Amino acid sequence: MNETSATHPTRHELESFFHGTLAEADRQRIEDHVGQCDTCCDVLRTIPHDPLVERIHAATSSIDDGLTPVASTTPLFQEEDAGTIPTALLDHPRYRIIRQLGQGGMGIVYQAEHKLMERPVALKVISSRLMKNELAVERFHQEVKAAAKLSHRNIVAAYDAEQAGDMHFLVMEYIDGISLDQLVARRKPLPVLHACNYVLQAAQGLQHAFERGTVHRDIKPHNLMRTTRGTIKILDFGLARFATQSDQSPDDPGLTADFTALGTPDYMAPEQARDSKRADIRADLYSLGCTLYFLLAGQPPFPEGTAFEKVLGHCERQPQPLSELRDDIPPEVIVIVEKLMAKSPDDRYQTPAEVVEQLKPFGHPDSPYASEAASTQPSIPNTLLSAPKVEQNKESQTQRPQSKSRPKVSPFSAWVQKNRLLIGGGGAILGAIVALLVLGEFGNENTPTPTPPNPDPITSSEGNGSPVPSTSEEWINLISRIDLPANAVAGNWEVTPDGQLHADAAAGARIMLPFLPPREYDLEVQFTRNSGAQSIALHFLAGEGNASFDIDGWTENLGGIQNIDGENIRTNPTRVDSVVLENGRRYRAEVRVRRDQVQAYLDGQLLATYEGDGSNLTLLELWTLPEKSLGLGAYDSDTTFHQVRLRPVSN
Repeated sequence: MNETSATHPTRHELESFFHGTLAEADRQRIEDHVGQCDTCCDVLRTIPHDPLVERIHAATSSIDDGLTPVASTTPLFQEEDAGTIPTALLDHPRYRIIRQLGQGGMGIVYQAEHKLMERPVALKVISSRLMKNELAVERFHQEVKAAAKLSHRNIVAAYDAEQAGDMHFLVMEYIDGISLDQLVARRKPLPVLHACNYVLQAAQGLQHAFERGTVHRDIKPHNLMRTTRGTIKILDFGLARFATQSDQSPDDPGLTADFTALGTPDYMAPEQARDSKRADIRADLYSLGCTLYFLLAGQPPFPEGTAFEKVLGHCERQPQPLSELRDDIPPEVIVIVEKLMAKSPDDRYQTPAEVVEQLKPFGHPDSPYASEAASTQPSIPNTLLSAPKVEQNKESQTQRPQSKSRPKVSPFSAWVQKNRLLIGGGGAILGAIVALLVLGEFGNENTPTPTPPNPDPITSSEGNGSPVPSTSEEWINLISRIDLPANAVAGNWEVTPDGQLHADAAAGARIMLPFLPPREYDLEVQFTRNSGAQSIALHFLAGEGNASFDIDGWTENLGGIQNIDGENIRTNPTRVDSVVLENGRRYRAEVRVRRDQVQAYLDGQLLATYEGDGSNLTLLELWTLPEKSLGLGAYDSDTTFHQVRLRPVSN
């Protein structure tokens, strides 16, 4: 530890810091100073203990200061000059340092690359304060070994534990994403669907760890990352326990015992504050409940006061009811949050698996509450929003662009608009009858029948590579028929000057295609998902049914047709796993509808088949359209539809 050149805090400030009575901003400032200053550490050792504060004082020294310790979509730090990176890291034989990503109480995180494998990784250099003796080093390696045994899609993988000079670091999976605290800072409180899904995923990761005897001890939004594909990843498994134990040296029982890191005051279970050794998986569930509260309310359960006061709040008080903060949260979800945050561990859910089951009805895209996520920002009283009213209106316009552009129309015009296909079809039939009568009256039976024009070139192919059988019907460009004010259902859609259809990233963005197809037809869509990680959907009509062909389904990389007999692609026979779309790549999707079958293709390969007349097909609640119609969907993904066309096969 080095002598810091900054001005030392006064003894009164150090005493307040020692007893956990400082405001959060002052606490963080002094903690950063103390971490680099031997002189102030010596002063802290002389401060008498307060028995009451001693029980929970460790809560004021969190193992992470809130900075996301992996990459986010917006870097926390600009790329560092190479001179600021320790020489031992720059010269490491296996890893090439790219930049510093963040710094917290546990240490500094760098983005790096494995030189031989060219695999991106994150290096977490552990603070020298935590590695100051051989016992601490041994504990670090033990915890890393335990964390390395965890292999789950919702837990950041720990690859290796390395040393460079006198620095010890952990080699972790590099995450391209954003922490949930940053997500809420950008979007305000989350829709019920998203909040419940993110916590559900975290609970799945905790269950995996629980089954292997591991407790996290510092679950909070900062330690939950959402990847660009919408997957939640839990950070720092094993490091929380290591930080709890590493400072407890018999040679230095004073200062180190008091600054044992037990968690973060905003999200810490009461029993964890009293005695960290009592913290089991139910303490993690309490923190998970606080996290769900935060995602729904946009603030932690006890947002005001010092760290000490917050910890006392968890031990003795109830947070403001969610029903007072929002009026759109289902009562069942509020009950789940309250049970997770019960003061007594015995009154909570006992395993993460129980939480998963409770959240399933609210955290899956087929939830009846999915429509909330697909429409607007949660209903929050204006007094609870920190942004000025002008900014709120601007955000609302961004989320509901179709409402601002929809012109007012008269009832008669609206009726004509709604029934224009029927009117147009009737006119075409009437014209055909007149033409037949005229030809029958004046035509010559020797007059040759005109040859229909050749159809457009067929670019699709069967799954086995053979050409699609040609027909006498031409492809019909559906983009040119779209009337945005009338057809856009959700999201911000536009037709570009070059005739392409574009959708901004929005939850449940969907649009109807104004064409009534015959009973048998082929629908082909060429698209590029520019950003995002959610599904692209082709909504089709089959007999009396209306369903969708989903591609790269909702964070689970699923493909298939939904719904069949009310079952979505998770449970119906068309489910295909590992359907992963690569952003920036152009794809061709096709739905071939026949009287007794529907086949769905991606880039010419048969992906899913439905057998039936369409009577048992329905749209997923997430994709609900105002009426039975062809359509397109792009869930929370910026997408360009280059070509949308239909070819009739038979009447």
